[in-house]
Amino acid sequence: MTNADLRKISIAVLVAVAVTWCAATSDYSPIKPQPERPVLRFIQRLARVGLWVMWAAEPQPQPTENLVYHAQAFDKDGNRVLDHGKGW
Repeated sequence: MTNADLRKISIAVLVAVAVTWCAATSDYSPIKPQPERPVLRFIQRLARVGLWVMWAAEPQPQPTENLVYHAQAFDKDGNRVLDHGKGW
């Protein structure tokens, strides 16, 4: 990407954020949230707390050691040969 492309994308994102902000806060906006909806506000807060709990409560994944079992056999000359038929 060139600097001109990044500049255009940045300007487009800023314009979209500004339009959305104005639409959400305007008194005449149809998408403005209504303050008299206590049930929806409770669900919103519950979902937000739930997301934080899911993010913070999940333990960090532990690295696992991938051990591979293989059976070694010896041929008639005494050289090691991997026996694929006896592994897991």
